[in-house]
Formats: sequence, structure tokens, C-alpha cells
Amino acid sequence: MKRFIIILTFFVIFLNSGNVFGANYATKDYKVITQDKFTICATLSYPKAKEITDFPTVVLLHSIGYNSEWWGDLPNDLLERGYAVLTIDLRGHGKSVYNAKLVRTSWSSLTNKAYAKYPDDVITVINYVKKENKRTFFNNWAIVGADIGASTAVLAANKIEYKPQTIVMLSPVVNTKGLYIPVKLAELDNIDILSITGKSDYFGKKADKYLKKFAQSTYAEFASSSATTGMIMIKHDEILSKVICAWIDEYIKK
Repeated sequence: MKRFIIILTFFVIFLNSGNVFGANYATKDYKVITQDKFTICATLSYPKAKEITDFPTVVLLHSIGYNSEWWGDLPNDLLERGYAVLTIDLRGHGKSVYNAKLVRTSWSSLTNKAYAKYPDDVITVINYVKKENKRTFFNNWAIVGADIGASTAVLAANKIEYKPQTIVMLSPVVNTKGLYIPVKLAELDNIDILSITGKSDYFGKKADKYLKKFAQSTYAEFASSSATTGMIMIKHDEILSKVICAWIDEYIKK
């Protein structure tokens, strides 16, 4: 809870923070093949700084029905603060739509059995990026997820060997598409959570009340002024991206 108070005190400072690296970023696109031969697409961006070999990293997992292009200012704000950013199009979304037979597959036609593969998809991409780069990206890292992306973040964090320092959830969900997170959240005993809900997000606030009972570490709540939900809140609430950055700054050493 101490860290939550800190961001409320200091996030205003970041509203006018300058661009540390300018637009000088490197970008790598990845197509990672999962165990069942589905193609998951992701993009890694990071500041072009030769003296840095170990980048603090933030993974962004989008809302259901959207893709990685809908994150608003958040990726740029993170890059400006010196983070590497890995955006992943979840199975059936954005560019991640081709199955083993190269047939386009939309999220709307996926079964719960397919959604259950989301955490493993994310871990597969992270492990691939970690292995394929000379620079190091996941010694210090965090996850930001929105609705189904938030559920995926909790389940992936529970399962992956090297744990994130913190998780930010926008419009959390207790159980979506079969991704039930309370029990796995209870197992993340050293990972603090920041949950963000919009002012009209009844279901997100209800999920907060329930999930907070399972959290073994800090479960902080932030109320956005946006009337929308999920990642779209960032587009409608001009301070929200800075609040997320400020929270992550408290957990990841750069």
C-alpha cells in the first residue's frame, strides 16, 4: 500500500517528464510458433542505447476483441522512461490469427479450450524473446493486462519460472472464457497488484472486491475518471498512462 500512496503523490511529476531517448528506438517483430502450431505475433521495442545491455521490460496484454495497436500513449511513455516494451497480440487477435493449417481464426470463434492456451502462448513468446536476444530483457520486468489480458497476466506469472516484479490489471475479471484466476492469484505471494477500474465499471469493481480476498501481497485499487473499460481507459483518461508508469517505476530498478 505504501507504493500506491507514492504514486498518488508523485504521478503529477511524470505528466511533464521529457523524452529521455527521443524517438531513437529499436523495434523487432516476432512470429512465434506455439506447441499446437498457432502463430503468435509480438513486437519488442527498446531505446537505442549501446551502453545498456540489460533492459527493464514491460509486457502489454490487450483487451478481448482488440489488439496491441490500442494501447494509446502507454508504450511510448514506457519507452521514454527507459523501458523495453513487448506487445503481444493474443491468439485470435490482431496479427495472431493463423492456426496450424494457416487458416484465419478469430477470437470470437475460439472455444474455452483455446483460450486456456493464452498463458502458455505468452510464456512461449517471452521465452523466445529472452533466448533470441544478446541483450537481456526479463531480469527486471512487469506485466500490464486488460480484462482477458489481465487474467492471462496472472496465470502466466504464476506459471513462468522467472516472476515479474508487479502486475497491473485494467478492468480485472474473476473468470473470463474459462480463465479463472483467484486461486492462482493467491499463489503469487510476493507480487503486488495494481488494479484499475473506470468510474462506471461495475463488473471490474465487483471483481476487485472478490480478488482482493485472495491476494497475498498488496492489492491496490485506482479509480480512473474514464467511463470506459479495459485498455480503452488509457485513451480516455490522460493521466492513466503516467499512473501506470509511476507504479512500475516503484518496482523495477533501471
